Amino acid sequence: MQTIEQLKQQFGIADRLDFSIGPAESVMIDINTPCAKAQIAMQGAQVLAYQPANAAQDLLFLSPLSRYGDRRAIRGGVPICWPWFGDDPSGTGRPAHGFARNRVWQLVTVQQKENDGIVLTLCLTKEAQDDELWRCNYQLTMTIEISDQLSVSLTTENRDSESFVVSQALHTYFAVGDIQQTTIKELDGHHYLDKVEGFREKQQQGDIIFSGETDRIYLNSPDNLFIEDQEWSRRIAITAMGSRSTVVWNPWEQVSALTDMHPDAYRYFVCVETANAASDSITLSPGQSHTLTASYRILPLE
Repeated sequence: MQTIEQLKQQFGIADRLDFSIGPAESVMIDINTPCAKAQIAMQGAQVLAYQPANAAQDLLFLSPLSRYGDRRAIRGGVPICWPWFGDDPSGTGRPAHGFARNRVWQLVTVQQKENDGIVLTLCLTKEAQDDELWRCNYQLTMTIEISDQLSVSLTTENRDSESFVVSQALHTYFAVGDIQQTTIKELDGHHYLDKVEGFREKQQQGDIIFSGETDRIYLNSPDNLFIEDQEWSRRIAITAMGSRSTVVWNPWEQVSALTDMHPDAYRYFVCVETANAASDSITLSPGQSHTLTASYRILPLE
C-alpha cells in the first residue's frame, strides 16, 4: 500500500495537488487549480467533491455521516459499482454493488494538462481475498480528469483464462438545491425497469420529476442527459460512453433506513448513474477490455 509520504514525493504538485489523511486514516487526493478544486479518496478511487471555478456549489453530494475505512462504502460522490450492480446476483450474501468501491486503489500516474487540468490514473488488481467474492482475474483502471468539467472512465480488463460477465455503474450523487424543484431531461419515451414495483417495465412520460421514492433502470438510454436544478439555477450536462443503461435513484423518506445519511438528505441529491445494468451487462473474453465513461459539466439554467 502506498504511504502518504511516498505519494507526496512521487505525485505531489506544488499549489496544485497534495495528499491528506481523512476520516479513519483514509488517504485523500486534494486538487486545487485555477479551473477547479476536487477531492478523491484512494478508497474506491472515488471522487468525493468537484467544484469548477465558475460554480457557486459543488457538483457532488457527500453525506456528512459517510463511513470510511475498514472496507466500507463511502456515501456520496462517484462510487464505483463493480463487478455487479445492485444486490448480489448469486444470492449468497456478497455485498451489494460489488467490492471495487471498498478497496484501496493504487495511484499510477498524474498528468498536468495545458488547460490547467489534471488527469489521474488509479488501478485495482486481484487480491487473494477476492476469491471469496469473485474468482476471475482482472485489472480495473480509473481515469479521472479534473478541469472545467469532471470526467471519469472505468476500464475493465479480463486477465483470466475464461470469459466473465460484469454489470457496473458510476453511481454519481449530484447535489441539488431541492429535489422537488429538480427535473431530468432526455429520457421521455424510454422504457425503464421500476425497482420500487418489483422491476415492472414501464415507459417514461415526459421529463422525470420527483415526488416519492424513485429507483429505475432506463434501457437503451441516450448518451446525453441533463439535470435542471431550479433552486440553484443550474443545469448539469451528463455525457456517457460505453453505456446503454441509466439508473435514476432517490430514496425519498426511505432514506431513514440508511444509517449513514440524515433523515432529510433525500431533499438535496439525486443519483443519475451511467451504467451497464440488466440486459446491458458486459461479457469480456480473455484479453478483452471495456471502458465506461461519464463526463459532467455545470451550465447556467437557460
